[in-house]
Parts: sequence; structure tokens; C-alpha cells
Amino acid sequence: MIRLVNRLSGRGRAGGLRYGANLLGQAAGRGVYLAAGLAAFVMVGHMAGPAALGRYGLALAILAVALIAADFGTTLTFGARLGAIEPEMRAAEFGRMLSARLVLGLGTGAALLCILPMLPDAIQPALALAALLMPLAAARFLDALFQVCGRPGWSVWPALANAVILIGGTALALRLQLPEAALSLAAVGAGIAYGAVGLALALRLVPARLAPLPQALATIRSAAGVGVANALGSLNGRISLMMLAAFAGAAELGQFTAGFRFFELGAAVAITLCAPLVPVFGRAVGPLVDGRPRTGTAALRTRVRTALVPILAASCAGAVAACALAEPLVRLAFGPDFPGAVPVLRIATGMSVLLIAATILFAGLVPLGRTGFAVRGSAAACATNLIACTLLIPWNSLLGAALAALLAEAAMLLVLAHAFWRQAGPPLALADIPILAAPGLLTALAWAAGPAALAPGTVPAVAAVSAALVGWLCLRRPPTDPLPLPLPEASS
Repeated sequence: MIRLVNRLSGRGRAGGLRYGANLLGQAAGRGVYLAAGLAAFVMVGHMAGPAALGRYGLALAILAVALIAADFGTTLTFGARLGAIEPEMRAAEFGRMLSARLVLGLGTGAALLCILPMLPDAIQPALALAALLMPLAAARFLDALFQVCGRPGWSVWPALANAVILIGGTALALRLQLPEAALSLAAVGAGIAYGAVGLALALRLVPARLAPLPQALATIRSAAGVGVANALGSLNGRISLMMLAAFAGAAELGQFTAGFRFFELGAAVAITLCAPLVPVFGRAVGPLVDGRPRTGTAALRTRVRTALVPILAASCAGAVAACALAEPLVRLAFGPDFPGAVPVLRIATGMSVLLIAATILFAGLVPLGRTGFAVRGSAAACATNLIACTLLIPWNSLLGAALAALLAEAAMLLVLAHAFWRQAGPPLALADIPILAAPGLLTALAWAAGPAALAPGTVPAVAAVSAALVGWLCLRRPPTDPLPLPLPEASS
């Protein structure tokens, strides 16, 4: 990865220092946010049991879909426009974004209120609060503003506010044995605090003046393609859980939610690994002429292959190690009442590998200006998930829902791989297969042949060493088409 992203020290170069600060600030905020969510989730599982965790997970899933709908792709387009405009235009752009998010938030909140009667009583108060304050709960688009204004570290403060309220509120509700509704209320309250603190900080940097409604609607229309793809992607990630909620009881839903949580961690790893690759791939493509790269796609294909092989090899080794340690991981995280989460976790690790591969290919396709595939891929994944859930959940509720989600990720990957193959050629060669398989096979051998008592130590060690060795072998070879990436370009 060092050679891929050209991670220079930035000494004596303002651009390099700015890029490092941006990356560190946003990564710190994301890390705090994810850690707080995981801590609260584990507390609920340990102290409230599978049924309560199932309803809590359902509330979070519905809230996540609502937040994506209230965003509708505007965060990405807002960040792109902020990077392209002059500083004196930021206030007007911020005003258009606020107006657009107000329209989207009110519409999403109204839709959420309409479905409340169909949801379990324990989660209705929290989701009603989220619906009424949706523009504030969904105000999570400000990292780009902090970045362009030279305050990337401010991304940490909304995440810290969220963490304090989420962990403190959850712990208090469990300690005092408050009604179950208090658990999801703490989660929604934490999200509202995140949005309120972020907006308060943003107002210190840029004055806020709401734009007229036509400008808000134009902002929404400009993000429609990304918004539809994001909405379908978010829905796909939660169809299995929602279908399971319709077919099975709360206890089974809790077992599934506990195991599936590890896929969500895998998704966070995928984003973290692949975010630095976007400017590298963009540099390899260069400017487009009549919708095609002026210099061809050979450089892009080389860069994608150089990223895909070591990252995917390490992911396979990590997935095998997670499968080997599934039982102690679930027992450590959630206690002894979640045996059904173990097979779900093992399937979720396979989903994480597919997602990481799909994310790298997605990052390679974006610089080519081909974004229509994202909607098609998300739609194919949703359709696959829905059909598979209908067929498999009656056969076996937990395994059926997990396998349906796995098939959906495979469908998404197939669409992206086909799109990349058509635009740039094959992302891998036959010679890459042994390199990709070696870490996973060595880790599986350590799991199968080693003593079970030593597996918690030996299996992760073999996975780490084999993945590091493959990464070193891949990255020690100089690329055939070196493309130095100046960090000032990356920071833009």
C-alpha cells in the first residue's frame, strides 16, 4: 500500500502535510464513531439478551436506511463541489446543501412516521424521535467542509459527542433496568447530538443562509444517480435482517444481528483500505477525452491489479482466521447465549472479502466516469437478496438469511467485475491465483492441523505472517508504469 498511495512524509511540503492531517482527522472521527457503536451493541447483547438485541438491531437497520435516504448522495456531491469552488463561494454552497438536506430530511421523516405502526412497540419511540428530527439526525455531511476550511480534526468532536451519549445512555439504561425502548432512544439521541455538534462547528466556519427551494431541488437532482445507488446499497445490506424479522422471532433476529455485526466491521475495513486508492486510480486514468481516457486503461489496470492482489490475499487469510476463531469471538463479545451467531459470523467473513474486492473495482471504475453500473449492481444485489431470502429463510432462518446476503454480495461483485472488464480489461491474471490463495490455504492448514487449544494464537499468527509475506512480494516489485502521486493532488 505504501507504494500504491505514495505515502510521502510531506516534510517541507504543505500539500503532503495537509493530506496527512485530513486523513488522520477523518479516520479518527470514524474510528471513535465505530468503536462507540460496537461498544453499545456488545453491552446490549451481554446484558439484555438475544431478543432485545434483535429488536435493537432492527431499529438501527431501519434508522440506517432512513439516514441514507435523507442523504441521497448529496454528501459526495457536496464534497466534490467544495473542493472545486473558491473559498468565497463556500457559504452559498453550504446554504444550498442545508436547504437540500432539510427537504430530504422532512420527506424521509414523514415516510418513517408512516411505517411506525408496523414496527415492534419497543423501537417505535426512538424511530418517532428520529423521524421528527431527521434533518438534524442525518446531518453527517460536514467532514468535507472541515477539511477544505483547514479544520479536519474537528471531525472528531461530533463523534465524541455521539460516543459519550451512546455509551453513557446505553450503560445507564441497562444499569437502571429501564424499559427496552430506552436502548434505541439512546442510539437516536446520540445521532442527534452528532448532527447538532457538527452543525454548531460548521457555523463557526461558514455562515448559514438557506437557499431557495429551486436551488435545493437542483442540488438533489444533481446527486440522484449516486443517491439511488447508495439507497439500494444500504437497503441490500439490511434486507436479510428485515426479512428475518418478518419470518422469525426476536431471539433469532438477535442471533443473526450479533453475527452479522462482523460484516459491518468488514465494510468499515473495506472503506478504510480503499479510500486512499481513489486518487491513485484517478492519476492513472488522467483526463478524459470524449468520455475515454486519453492515455488508455493499461495504467489503471496495472494499478488495480497491484492493489487487488495483496489486499484480497490478506482479506482471505483474515476471513479464514475469523472463521477459526468464530466461537470464542462470539462468546467474548456477546456471552454464551448466542451460539446461532457463530455460523452467521463465518458467512459474514466471506461477505467481507467479496465486499473488499467490489470496493476496489468500484474505486477503479469511478475515474473512468462510469457510474451507471453502481445502480445496476445495487439493484441486482437487492433482487438477489430478496429472492434468496424468500426461498432460504423458511428452510433455515439464520443460515438462509446469511446465505442470501452472501449471494447478494456475489451478485454485486459480478456486476462490477464485468463492468471493469469491459472498460479496462481483466483486473486479475491466472498467475495471480496462487498468490491470492496461498495465505488463505496456509491459514486453513494451521486451523485444521494445529492443536485446537493453540488455535487462538497460531491461526491469527499464520494469517498475519502469510499475508505480510505476500504483500511484501507484491509490492517490492517496481511498477512497470510508475506514476508518482503528488500529495497536493491527492488532497484535492
